[in-house]
Amino acid sequence: MVSCLECFGGGKGDDPQSTSKSFKTRLKRGLLVPDEETTDKMPSPSKIPWGGILALLGGFLIQLTLGSFYSFGNVMTYMTSYMRVHGSPNMTYGDFIVVQSVWGMTQGAIFPLSGFIIGIIGPRVAMFGGCFIFSLGSALTYWTLNHSLTMVAFTYGFVSAFGQGIALIPTMTIGMKWFPKRKGMAMGVIVGGFGGGAFIFNQIQTAILNPENVNIAESGYFEDEDLLKRVPGLMLILSAIYVSIQLVACLMVTEPPACQFLDNRKELDGYASPVDSSSPVESPVKQEVLSKESEAFELDITPREAIRRREFYILWLTRFSVVLVTQTIAGFYKAFGQTFIEDDHFLSLVGAICSIFNCSGRLFYGLLMDKTTYRLAMTTETVGLFCLFSTLYVTSILGQVGFAIWIWLIFLTFPGTYSTQPAVTVQTFGHKYGGTIYGFLFTSDIVNNLLVGILSKSILEAWGYMGLFFILAAFAAFAFIVTCFFPWNPSPALLRQKDEHIACEEMGNGKDVSAYNTPNWTKDAIALEN
Repeated sequence: MVSCLECFGGGKGDDPQSTSKSFKTRLKRGLLVPDEETTDKMPSPSKIPWGGILALLGGFLIQLTLGSFYSFGNVMTYMTSYMRVHGSPNMTYGDFIVVQSVWGMTQGAIFPLSGFIIGIIGPRVAMFGGCFIFSLGSALTYWTLNHSLTMVAFTYGFVSAFGQGIALIPTMTIGMKWFPKRKGMAMGVIVGGFGGGAFIFNQIQTAILNPENVNIAESGYFEDEDLLKRVPGLMLILSAIYVSIQLVACLMVTEPPACQFLDNRKELDGYASPVDSSSPVESPVKQEVLSKESEAFELDITPREAIRRREFYILWLTRFSVVLVTQTIAGFYKAFGQTFIEDDHFLSLVGAICSIFNCSGRLFYGLLMDKTTYRLAMTTETVGLFCLFSTLYVTSILGQVGFAIWIWLIFLTFPGTYSTQPAVTVQTFGHKYGGTIYGFLFTSDIVNNLLVGILSKSILEAWGYMGLFFILAAFAAFAFIVTCFFPWNPSPALLRQKDEHIACEEMGNGKDVSAYNTPNWTKDAIALEN
């Protein structure tokens, strides 16, 4: 992550005017997010940043629409039923889940690249463009529903996910620039919309398509003509709703003026203004922070080093397993419920309330990690998932109440991965490259979504939902075992210490230690010892 200290320029002797120009350019592109240590020493703002409040509200609304894809498990039952009547009579839910898989695979591919795209076109352009592409994907599905599953996967899966991946990040980075001393609060407000999208759109979908609460036929799919003829139109209605909300929200999300995170002042106590060419001398406070930042960044693990670390692959495998479980239950919870519950409105309501537990779970596990460690939080989550999935099929006997409780508990549990892994990635590898390394973890989504799309139908045909749930429980158990090998208190310094230990041993044997990228003072000390 780029330090806000760069707004003060480089070292002594830098041209203040060129420094100011460089700072404004990088701020405009959304690449500057201030560091906690620096902002803690700054005076508190004297005025309420109304522009920042509007940015948070706008970011929340944008993510509310982008998070509507969590309603896929609800709308899939209608879309599959429609395509069975219009050209694909043998289609099953196991077939249609490939749309969600394409979505997840696209997300896994685009997130590691989105930072580069935003850096080129700027955060606001990326936000507007991403929202437009997301809404376009839903509108195009109006036509592709009457053609083939492949085309639906392209429009509703690939196109929508591509737009989402570009639009998500600017809403968060702009919010953090407005509130540099309250980045956690800003993130919490904005991403809360993403988790809550299904709460609204589940109900909208069912209210439009099935207001009479028509039940599925003996085939296990909807066959009511009035219901099915509304399905294509729903895609246009949803697209119109997305565009309307996103247009207003994007206008609300504006970037702060230069150095807004420095309290909107040209000069601050103890700091030289980045645009004040008459103050070329660095203050003692600035020199101290620069020194500490330089020392910390020297320890940070680079992406190239991270992919050679055991810790990276433990996080990768954990995310791979939990997201596989997540994507499967998000797609099939309603289809499973339909096998013994004849109340479409109830099932839709269960899915809507899931979004509340989704948001709450992120907060709970984030707080648990803050109070304890990532390893304890993640092992708690994976044990919970194992217990819930290994007993989920029992809800077919317990009925509506049991089904709702189990599904809600699952949606309360799995979001822990999404709130703890970003934080532990930065904790493990350092602030400088932590965001980039976290983006690499999304590559696991390509693999697990591919498996969900390919294997779901075969598993359901061979072993039914009971077999599917036991397999998901096994993945949860695997994630637990892998997490047990993760350090209790990871940090870049500890990883560097391991390097130094190995370097000492190998230098003593006359081997080259340059590959370990240990700090220069460490290499000098090793040389003196030998």
